[in-house]
Amino acid sequence: MRTTKSRSRFVTAAFMSILLAVVLTAGCAPRVVGMVDVPVGDDLTTTVVEGTVLSPYGDTVALSILKKEGKYPSDFSVTMKVLEVLDTRSVRGEIMPPIPFEELQPGNTIFLYLCTPLSEKANKLSDGSTVYKGDGYPQIVAGRLYDVTGVLQPGWQDYPLVYIPTASQVKQASSGN
Repeated sequence: MRTTKSRSRFVTAAFMSILLAVVLTAGCAPRVVGMVDVPVGDDLTTTVVEGTVLSPYGDTVALSILKKEGKYPSDFSVTMKVLEVLDTRSVRGEIMPPIPFEELQPGNTIFLYLCTPLSEKANKLSDGSTVYKGDGYPQIVAGRLYDVTGVLQPGWQDYPLVYIPTASQVKQASSGN
């Protein structure tokens, strides 16, 4: 009889501990409290048709990516901290070590052009952060680290502009936030 009561109490205590852990975990996680509109950025087709220049460095890469010529392979890879999402096509970040080129330094600003856009809506969380999403992208949050691979705009000057042809070329870094 004592063994049965002890086993019953043990099972009850274990169940209550698990239940308490679940409640505490669920209560501490930030929750979605609203939606935020994300400005729509120009796509490459619009830029080429209108004859506008996508960047201060010219549009040769934009044309190549649009026509899928493969003239510019994905040759740039870096870990970056997202500083802000400017619109559905543009992300500003900070380059983190290791640095791929001597001209770059940790903390340098980098701009990404997303050929596959993010969603026009983002989730606002209870902790004040905003979570951006899009087909094939990880959740993008300012302050988190991401490994990106893309096409570096030739002739970049102050801030590298990197074209990201597909969403699969943006991954949350395993080493950070």
